[in-house]
Amino acid sequence: MSRAARVAAWGLFGLTAGHAEKRPAPAAAASVAPPPAAAKAAAASGPTTAAAAKPAGAGVSCLPQRRVDLVKLITEQPLARGSNRGMNRGASKDLDLNQDRGPGPNPDARSGQFVAVSRGAPRWLAGFNLALAWENDDCKAFSEFAAQMGYEAIEVTDAPTGEHHYVLLEKAGRHNGLFVFRAPAERGSARALTITAPHVGFDFRDARGIRLYREVKAVAYLQNTAERCSSEDCSGCTAFASYACGGCPRQSDAAHSVDHLLFAVYAGLEAVRKDVRFEYHGAGPHAALPGCRASAHLSQGATRMLTPQEDQGTAASLFWQALEQRLGAQCVCYHQRERGCQLPGAASVFGRLTNEEPTTPFDPCGQPTARISGRFVHFEWFQVPPEDIAAALAAAVPLPRPGG
Repeated sequence: MSRAARVAAWGLFGLTAGHAEKRPAPAAAASVAPPPAAAKAAAASGPTTAAAAKPAGAGVSCLPQRRVDLVKLITEQPLARGSNRGMNRGASKDLDLNQDRGPGPNPDARSGQFVAVSRGAPRWLAGFNLALAWENDDCKAFSEFAAQMGYEAIEVTDAPTGEHHYVLLEKAGRHNGLFVFRAPAERGSARALTITAPHVGFDFRDARGIRLYREVKAVAYLQNTAERCSSEDCSGCTAFASYACGGCPRQSDAAHSVDHLLFAVYAGLEAVRKDVRFEYHGAGPHAALPGCRASAHLSQGATRMLTPQEDQGTAASLFWQALEQRLGAQCVCYHQRERGCQLPGAASVFGRLTNEEPTTPFDPCGQPTARISGRFVHFEWFQVPPEDIAAALAAAVPLPRPGG
């Protein structure tokens, strides 16, 4: 690993940003080998997998096979509720926003408790490297890293569509999220889009997250498996008084914690793929805009305004325009171009990492970014039909051209 990559990796781990007392020794970050040949130069933003080139037999799945409805499989997975002690019930969102909108996380399996995985620990590094193994089409390494994370990796043939997906299901009971990737053989025909749903069980309880992934043919889907206030321990990431959990983001809050396998896998994807990242949330009646049957607030994970020239062609701008056509201009508020919007998502560790695209020490847990990459969309909705979201997102992020 080059000096620049090693420094950037330590910065991603927070070893230079006030969290060193919770992290492993720097040797844990420095022990990882150079990135795969297919990785872009931006791989310097984090540690890398030991696979330097595609292995023999690449493209052949080594995973156990299952034919099942992907949406049904995901909605059957357990959600750790925990104690929720200290939740701020007067916070910026209403509780249980969408209880009556269809099936969600398995109500009979809401047991167990979130267990943090410290950033830079071996299990965390396995999550990071799993993303790189998938990108490098190394099935054996993908399976091994999944096992090190405490997961089972399977290949699912989605019964309704016939499409193939690599799915990670938890076996260790740490409730650190679930992960769905397009099978490598079909990755080239998917949208360069990752959908992250970090607050399932709070923002919405139905299956709209995984359905959106399937409908728009996104390349990856990341979802929490613990309610955001289920941990009793604060994450140490940026806090503000109006936030839930008593104003203390918890380690279980996937959008505001780096000691989480969801962040590890996301960081790995960022290291090798510069896809559009769509962070899918939901809001209560307080987010309703005057005269609107449905209301939407979106941002690029920042509060800074952009000129039309600066914003032109970004995924968020295209999504905004497409959503306005479906809901009406007065019913969509876009932070980068309009004032008075709510819920900018500027403290999201995902948005900070994607916007910063770090090549020097940077800790998204407590360090804001001044950059806007044009690849991040933070989305909050109130009573917006899922089909409108899917259509607008498909317009913003086109499918690849055949043979392109």
